[in-house]
Amino acid sequence: NRISALAGFGVENIRNRVLPELESQLSTVDLAIGAPVFIRVFNAERELEVWLRDDRRYRLFKRVNFCQTTNDTTQPGFAALGVYNVTRDDLAPNSPRHLEITLMPLTSGTPEDLGEQGKITRPAISGNCDATRGIALENSDIEPVYILIDTALRAGQNQVPVHVFEQHQTMDDALAEDAFESVPAPGLYDVYMAFERPRIPPDVHKADGRYRVDAN
Repeated sequence: NRISALAGFGVENIRNRVLPELESQLSTVDLAIGAPVFIRVFNAERELEVWLRDDRRYRLFKRVNFCQTTNDTTQPGFAALGVYNVTRDDLAPNSPRHLEITLMPLTSGTPEDLGEQGKITRPAISGNCDATRGIALENSDIEPVYILIDTALRAGQNQVPVHVFEQHQTMDDALAEDAFESVPAPGLYDVYMAFERPRIPPDVHKADGRYRVDAN
């Protein structure tokens, strides 16, 4: 069962051990525990970015790398490209993979889309270098990521957006989206660029199989 809080003796120990250092790191860059969180993932670079909001915009706080070797070499060790969200129900503090953050794919909301999503296993960010469900991190890397997400959700953030890209986007990626109908996540370049300029995660919806950035 998923438990949407840092509960349990083992996790309480993790929080008590990690939180003081994490708060000190945040303080040195004028950020605070509980600030809204935004996650970006780059599969080719095997890198996860943690962004936190200050008074106006989001600032990059931490980069962590995927595990170089995992406990299951048959798994690719990354999540499918796309836009995801995380709520408190998606946090698993008592996971056999140390800690786990399940990613909920953004869908169009149509019965067909929801039915298709129901057939697949949702990807996750997992500790113990366990790539069974997607992104595998060292325990020392997932712990602060997990705590930042948990505290942000507890402080009132409704959901944490997670955007998964193959790599940092360039104009070539935009041209590829326009040229080929079979790209895995149409519209993802626009999602990337909508954050790059203002440093605020865009509101995104999905329609006709394509990610679309909402006009503000």
